[in-house]
Amino acid sequence: MILIDSICVNTRNIYYCEQTIISKLDNPHTDIKIISKIAAFNAVYITTTAGNLIRDEFIPKAETPLVKTQLVHCQATYRAVQKLLEGAYMAHLRGDYSDMRHYQSSVLGMLDSCKTDFDHMVRTNWWVRLTINISLLATRQLPAQ
Repeated sequence: MILIDSICVNTRNIYYCEQTIISKLDNPHTDIKIISKIAAFNAVYITTTAGNLIRDEFIPKAETPLVKTQLVHCQATYRAVQKLLEGAYMAHLRGDYSDMRHYQSSVLGMLDSCKTDFDHMVRTNWWVRLTINISLLATRQLPAQ
């Protein structure tokens, strides 16, 4: 818990961050590498799922041209974000934590371009930011190669 608290202390909701991490652990004594790997994987999974939902569900059902345009823009953003997060995850698997942090930091700025009032996208952007921040905070405690 001390390790998890040291990761979550810089997030907006420390309790939610702790529960997000703990719920994914098989062993409460898991090391920092596993926590950062889980967070990195979750970020990839969330963006992939969001991109698929945008393409398959939200764009076809868009009620106005403005909403459709916003969703198309978000879809393009999420494709780019997904590629960067996949790069970050692969860097983690190689043990290149510096490269991983670089990929993830790039994503945080990109998410701002997906501006919409669509509730699902607001929540998804928040989730992606949370998982990236958990991973970034965790890997700061790991050595760069």
